[in-house]
Amino acid sequence: MGAPATIPGVLTVAGVDPEGHASLEASTQGITIGVSAPSENLLGISADGSIVTWDGTSGAAPIVAGIVALVRAAHPSLNADNVIERIIATAKRAPGQTRVPDATYGYGLVDAGAAVSATGIASVSANPMGNLQDWIRLYRRAETQPQPSSSASTAPVAIPPLPPAAGVKHAASPLLPTSSTLLYGSVPLMAVTVPAIMIALGVTAAARRIRSARHPRSPSS
Repeated sequence: MGAPATIPGVLTVAGVDPEGHASLEASTQGITIGVSAPSENLLGISADGSIVTWDGTSGAAPIVAGIVALVRAAHPSLNADNVIERIIATAKRAPGQTRVPDATYGYGLVDAGAAVSATGIASVSANPMGNLQDWIRLYRRAETQPQPSSSASTAPVAIPPLPPAAGVKHAASPLLPTSSTLLYGSVPLMAVTVPAIMIALGVTAAARRIRSARHPRSPSS
């Protein structure tokens, strides 16, 4: 049963409105659809705890996923292929659906109760939604043959030798002066500092002499 899905083996879900008709605003059509589920006027809880409604197959797909979980719980011995088979084999025809499967509803409207409790579902040995080999055979563009590699492509590539490594420089103590610090740091600093100190001392001595001349000390008795 079924045709290969967009991703082989995936049960693709379409959306329907509350009356079971195709949801043109929230679903698409195609030969890859597996089953249909409600996708309009869905209820949910927002992040702030309030109840909201929304449309979209992002709500229809989780409904089918929940039904899959129920089927696995009721029939733990079934593998994935047979779980999918129960889902599509028990689906009901949608209103106006004349062919199963079709491009609008797939195998029909999903039926949770029937998927869990139905009897007489034949076992399958392959995924009813197709497999990767069928997909490749159907959709690959053309057969291709591996091209033999030429001798030029297999010849070793000559790599030039690397230049010799530079000599290792031993790190000096950061506390000791270097030629750079002496040339650009200590020497210019001393050339500016020493004259400044000498000028400051001369100004201080001159100020003391002026102060003494203005206020001579009286002779001691």
